[in-house]
Amino acid sequence: MRLVAFRVQNYKKIQDTGWITVRDLTVFVGKNEAGKSALFRGLSKLNPSDGERYDGLKEFPRRHYTSKFKSQDWPVASAKFELSESEKNELASIARELRKVTHITYTRYYSWKLDIDFEPELTVKLLSNSEFLEKIEDIEKVIRDLAAPEGRGEFLSQVKTHLLAMISSIKDLCQTDQSGGEVLISETENLLNEIAIHASEDWQINLLAPVRSGVEQLSMRARTSNQIRKWAEKHLPKFVYFDRYDIIDSAVHLPTFISQLNSNPTSPRVRATRCLFEHVGLDVNRLAELGRQYYGSEQSEEVRRYIDERAIHLSSASNAMTQKFQDWWEQRRHKFRYQADGDYFRIWVSDDLDPSEIELDQRSLGMQYFFSFYTVFLVEAQDQHQKAILLLDEPGLHMHGTAQAKVVKFLEKLAQQNQTLYTTHSPFMVDANHLERVRIVYEDNDGTTKVSENVWPRDRDALFPLQAGLGYQLVQSLFISKRQLIVEGITDYWILKALDLALKQRERKGLRDDVVIVPSGGVNNLLPLVSMLIGHDVQVVALLDGDEPGRREGKKLTEKLFAGNVGQCLFIGDFVENNEAELEDIFGEETYLESVKKAFGLEDLRFEKEEESVSGITNKVSALFNRKGYARFEKWKPAGVLRDWLLNEPHRIPDKVYNIAERIFEAINKAFEPNADVNGKQTYDG
Repeated sequence: MRLVAFRVQNYKKIQDTGWITVRDLTVFVGKNEAGKSALFRGLSKLNPSDGERYDGLKEFPRRHYTSKFKSQDWPVASAKFELSESEKNELASIARELRKVTHITYTRYYSWKLDIDFEPELTVKLLSNSEFLEKIEDIEKVIRDLAAPEGRGEFLSQVKTHLLAMISSIKDLCQTDQSGGEVLISETENLLNEIAIHASEDWQINLLAPVRSGVEQLSMRARTSNQIRKWAEKHLPKFVYFDRYDIIDSAVHLPTFISQLNSNPTSPRVRATRCLFEHVGLDVNRLAELGRQYYGSEQSEEVRRYIDERAIHLSSASNAMTQKFQDWWEQRRHKFRYQADGDYFRIWVSDDLDPSEIELDQRSLGMQYFFSFYTVFLVEAQDQHQKAILLLDEPGLHMHGTAQAKVVKFLEKLAQQNQTLYTTHSPFMVDANHLERVRIVYEDNDGTTKVSENVWPRDRDALFPLQAGLGYQLVQSLFISKRQLIVEGITDYWILKALDLALKQRERKGLRDDVVIVPSGGVNNLLPLVSMLIGHDVQVVALLDGDEPGRREGKKLTEKLFAGNVGQCLFIGDFVENNEAELEDIFGEETYLESVKKAFGLEDLRFEKEEESVSGITNKVSALFNRKGYARFEKWKPAGVLRDWLLNEPHRIPDKVYNIAERIFEAINKAFEPNADVNGKQTYDG
């Protein structure tokens, strides 16, 4: 079976999530306290691998417990599954009407009652205890209404008394039956046998025929219904829920653990440790008893044999876990060693980078999490692990960002065999290439948990991991090219890309094809951006304005990052007559003013003496706008006009501009050559 959707109701701060569709791998994103853990724990108890049932006192919404909990049996988790072809055939072999069934929906209640519904809906539903009771009461009425032929009254009275007593017993069983219907079926068949015993003569057969027919129909339907229910219950996958509280202690004090196991067996850490001992194949009580004998008395032959047997178990289990974990977890190759020492059971871990053994709790929390989860997974899923559904709460919480991204790849691999749902509030655990996997968990205005899969809510905290994940994905695209030209802003990117294309269309030299232009978003971002790129073995050249901020940041880059020809800085001011020039200055005053007029819908722009004294064409225009009282000057608007002219009307751009651009690109291309040195002023071409 494959889970296609689920729903959680009346659980902690969840009122009703509505139906949530899921994929083979689905991520539930939300801030802390949004209700992600409650969502998973509520779902897991539909068929929990750890056997823990619902506790209304602790899990029913607290604000409604007093007023509502006892008013009815409340549903909690529902799950809809799609059947495989083989499962469809199995189901059809039980009853012909099941041949068209494609989906089964299960709903678990606080009482532990389990409703099972089929899609398409069956013409005859599964027989519930309440419906069985109604049918048996109908049969009871038929028996009471029986009238004996003349002279047969005393016999019939005895038969009715006997059958009605059996009916009464069956009715009582309906109220308490926990066998899944097996007891009721058995008692109904006993009733049929009793009828047959008292129907030996023709008049008895005819008189009891309506009773017999009713019981036979009820028995047949109950048996078929029971077969269907048992098949559906058997095929309902287990839910393996795991959170950070289930992490195993590296040194287990056996007497303390036995006490905890007896008093609180469902405690997360007790559960995980119990799974560890089951996986190792050791009886924890026998192990503790041996520890006491080991230090307190002379060893008998039996004890010595058990020590040998225990050592073999531990060695075998250690080797098995080492191999399985190695195949399963690709972060690093770990080696495990289990040790029993007196009252303590210990787990030692080494790895391929450091052969020194250290205890499990001295490893990273991420490694502890996945070792503990894997142990639980191996034991609680057992032979059914091909079908178990994994619910992992914050699996990458304590891991570095790059390691979290690898965890997502690991979960993709895991989901090929076991449907996997996981929660996170980390952007590194969200694959921006697969946003179809994402479900947002957030708090509604009334404090209840909601889940959205189609429309993302306006909760900024809930959306942050997605926004950051998208940003991270965009940043990763920076590392695609190993040669990158860093410029200050997006307008520089527009103009340089357009100049490059225009030059190549004129069969002149432009930027080399393997260079990507990257806008830094301002000079203050240059140093961290360039250092990140260099850290990923990207060759960098920075093309900066010749003004004071550009020169200052360029000097920092050269001194801090570009030592040893790792990269180079070029300045626009070194290619034109104005040492402080920006990229827009290469177009000249006349062309640039024409672009400003077109961009802002102006007809007359003339600089006066106060603007003429300002350095840089964009600064001049900004000063003119201030003097004239125009709207704020934004240089991206004329930059867009210049870009369009270069692409669509290249003749509007003077040849002098193309000459300067060609020299700039020649210098950039040379800077990307091995041992390049392009320092020094360029000659000017008027």
